[in-house]
Amino acid sequence: MTTLPERYADLASLPAEGDSAPMLRMLGRLDEVLGPRAAPPEVRSRLERLLRERLAAASPNPPVILSRRAALKAGAAGMALFLTLGHIGPEQVAALGRLAGEGPMTGPRLMGILQAERAQWSALLARVGAARMELPGVEGEWSLKQLVAHLTWYERVIVDGARQVLGGAGAYERPREGLYGLTMEERNARIAQESLSRPLDEVLVEAEQVFGQLTALIAVVPQDILNDPRRVGMPDDVVPWMLVANNSFAHYHEHEQAVRAWLAHMTSKEPEPPR
Repeated sequence: MTTLPERYADLASLPAEGDSAPMLRMLGRLDEVLGPRAAPPEVRSRLERLLRERLAAASPNPPVILSRRAALKAGAAGMALFLTLGHIGPEQVAALGRLAGEGPMTGPRLMGILQAERAQWSALLARVGAARMELPGVEGEWSLKQLVAHLTWYERVIVDGARQVLGGAGAYERPREGLYGLTMEERNARIAQESLSRPLDEVLVEAEQVFGQLTALIAVVPQDILNDPRRVGMPDDVVPWMLVANNSFAHYHEHEQAVRAWLAHMTSKEPEPPR
């Protein structure tokens, strides 16, 4: 089993200056080992440098002292957010920061965002069409069917977590068995492999069922649970509603570009209809 210091060693060995893309790509792997633990000083210092650069680009007078919460409120990614959200890139994290700046999240507001974003995602799937959903190559080797199963699994995580909290458990406790016990890369590969042989209709029906469960739960979640990490046992700057966003509409955005590019490529190869 890979130890925590070994995992951090990959980050600590990166150059202090230069392209930050390798750092950002590697951050998604950390949520498997971090939990509520703080990153080592060398990792924190580099993350803070990246956040300062983002703030400097957005504001002529960035704060001298950069806290994780201050970075989040400024529209950049909070340190804990970067270390916790495993699916999305800096653009999506910044978008969540902008939503956070509009005030506390409520269940009805979040449900409205979820439904609007899902409508856009569903429209994209409709453009692809059922006949092309099992063709490989949409996201790496994955077909769109496999990608839908991937997104559904992570939405079910939120459904199960919300039921746990609303059912009286209080703090959310992440399971350790099954796919939860794997690294994110291993888990994603397993989900893709297992969905490969599943009927397309089954995958699509499950996706709609889980999304319906998600929106029904979010609509009734008390505002303090959505906004107060302490209510669900999270670190102080890991906002619960952002975890919902990470596993739902922000996750759509992370894969949307690949789907659109693949669709454009497939469409370009189709013969033109006779005039």
